[in-house]
Amino acid sequence: MTHERKEPVTIQRTNHQQQDRRRRLKQRALVFLGLIFIGMAGWGGYVLANSSWFDLTQILVEGNQTIQAEDLCRLTGARLGTNILKMSPEALAQNLKVHPLVKTAEIKRRFPNKLLLRITERTPMALAFHGRKYLVLDEEGYCLQSLTIISADRSELPKISAGEALQTLRPCDKTEDPGILAALALIKQLDPFFMENIREFSAASEWELALITRDGLTVYFGPPENLPQKLQYYEELLVKNAAECNAETLEYVDLRYDTQPVIKRKESLAK
Repeated sequence: MTHERKEPVTIQRTNHQQQDRRRRLKQRALVFLGLIFIGMAGWGGYVLANSSWFDLTQILVEGNQTIQAEDLCRLTGARLGTNILKMSPEALAQNLKVHPLVKTAEIKRRFPNKLLLRITERTPMALAFHGRKYLVLDEEGYCLQSLTIISADRSELPKISAGEALQTLRPCDKTEDPGILAALALIKQLDPFFMENIREFSAASEWELALITRDGLTVYFGPPENLPQKLQYYEELLVKNAAECNAETLEYVDLRYDTQPVIKRKESLAK
């Protein structure tokens, strides 16, 4: 009868203890190396953040058409000599939104020591007025600036006679007045050739939106729906047939309805 040989229990325990010890030593070594790496990274970051190599020396400006580059640089709040790694490009760009002509702004770092500022400017589209208040608006209805009566008279922008809502509008504000917005939509679609014969736009309300020709004829457009069709009627009646359809022969033309234009002839000629 044979007997199986058994390993002593003490030997097995010793092997497990050695394996556990090696595992713990390895874990401690990894933790130690990780701490060293983090410390070196932190030290390196501190050195970079305080190195004069990254001190701002210049702000490059792109996209400005009417705003002076110096004014834009000043509005960012960035100071020469400040480490660009300590600056927030997003926060600097947000500072530019206080300028009424700035539509979009983006700032990026140009290593090692510059900032690149890109903007798009708002373009004046019309001059809205009510009483003695004259405001320059862009196509979205943002107020760009306020003008004096003398400057307004000299302006070549299309003029919009607006309602009382204009009185509360300030530079950088966006109008929500339906009449003004409808007038801007109409101006945007009108051919420059047509604009030469238009004296002003009347926009007391969206429904009452009308243009007034230079000879005094009122043409009602109303809301901006079906604007291409309305413009086609306008061209056929008042451009191609200007000799017959004008302020001397007509009281008004109404294009606000889905049917054919409503033409009101002067009573003296209608008889």
